[in-house]
Amino acid sequence: MKQENVILEPPCKVAAGTYMRRVFAMWLGRHWWWMALLAGCCLSLCALDVKWCVIAFILSLAALMMIMSLVYFHYAFSPLARWSVMEKSVEIGRNGLKLVFEHEKMNDHYVKWEKVRTIQFRPDGIVLHLTGSNINFLMLPPLSPEANAIIKRLYLG
Repeated sequence: MKQENVILEPPCKVAAGTYMRRVFAMWLGRHWWWMALLAGCCLSLCALDVKWCVIAFILSLAALMMIMSLVYFHYAFSPLARWSVMEKSVEIGRNGLKLVFEHEKMNDHYVKWEKVRTIQFRPDGIVLHLTGSNINFLMLPPLSPEANAIIKRLYLG
């Protein structure tokens, strides 16, 4: 797929912690009711006896850690996480983005504008929500203001 490149950003990457903070924020935003259900169960046990309050608190922390570890392992090893945290150059073109990876075992990847649902410009980076599941996104580090303006113009028009 050949595209006319508009701008080339120097090699960049997103820190793995930044990417996972975004994953956890999105996951908790969609599944907050699990935590509310767990808290409700704990409060109902506390009404029976005060001793149950400590047990419920310990069990809720254990359940929370298990849930978060499952979320971590599910999303940390996905291709989108790898594409976000590996060092790459970003070529912004009329057809989409081309990710050119510095590592020799990583193949270049194209993201067409048609596959992008929404774009969020955040202080910690640019989040491209892709078609597919709810937590299907590619994260780029903060780019230059010119690159941000070109991404907005090409995505919207």
